[in-house]
Amino acid sequence: MPVFVQIAAVAPDCLSASARHSSRTMPTRYLLTATLALALGSFAQAEMGSWTNLDGQAMKAEFLGRKGDYVSFKREDGSRYLYPYAKLSETDRARVDSLVRSNPALAQNASEPQTSAPTPAAPAARLGSVSSALTGKLVLPKGGSLAPAPRDHLNGVKHLAFYYSAQWCPPCRAFTPELVEAYNQIKAKHPDFELIFVTSDRDAQAMTKYITDYNMPWPSVRFGDHRSLGVLKRPDHERGIPNLVFMDADGKELSVSYTPDGNYRGPRNVLRDIKKHYKL
Repeated sequence: MPVFVQIAAVAPDCLSASARHSSRTMPTRYLLTATLALALGSFAQAEMGSWTNLDGQAMKAEFLGRKGDYVSFKREDGSRYLYPYAKLSETDRARVDSLVRSNPALAQNASEPQTSAPTPAAPAARLGSVSSALTGKLVLPKGGSLAPAPRDHLNGVKHLAFYYSAQWCPPCRAFTPELVEAYNQIKAKHPDFELIFVTSDRDAQAMTKYITDYNMPWPSVRFGDHRSLGVLKRPDHERGIPNLVFMDADGKELSVSYTPDGNYRGPRNVLRDIKKHYKL
């Protein structure tokens, strides 16, 4: 442990004969600067060092001052913290007392604790109105069946694509592998995108078979809920499948498979628009 050396004020009459001789020819401002540097250098050395607690554990820190029952230290990384004075070793308590006596201002320098602040909780991910309506109503493929998706699955999702499709529909089966490949590419680079399958199958078994046979990696609306959720309803002129709809999480439509007058554009045009949106 470094030995504490009490710092004495350096005055001109404490200098050596040669120094006194030099002081007569040295400008006063340089003499004061050298004297102050010597004093501050000694003081800084006394403040730095290893400190030991009652259990014999040592810590390397800079002494900043004492405030009441606590001693303020600064770690090597620059962070500050308060340590109970009573938990320091007897030697280091005497060391603190001596430092404070030599410089009474140190009794006021101890700052409030600045221990590592707890990591603030991440702000709640924004959940758009469409995403909110789907919470708790999604399933994900698991093995050869479907399992409930986590309730927070859509947290942070900014854009959604709804894929209206069915196993019994040949054009759907032809387009689905293409959509799976594109989805994997988009999702890997843009996790704030999600695609959701809305079945037009006649029963849950057919829906599950279609999902698993074609390795659909995205969530699906639980069978039964697809008929009752208002956010999934499409205009009368959009009853045909396959139908792909691209929108933001609040329901603003960005691309659809039908023109406003009912002409069928098809899902590939929507998929092209999605890729353009993500610059792919």
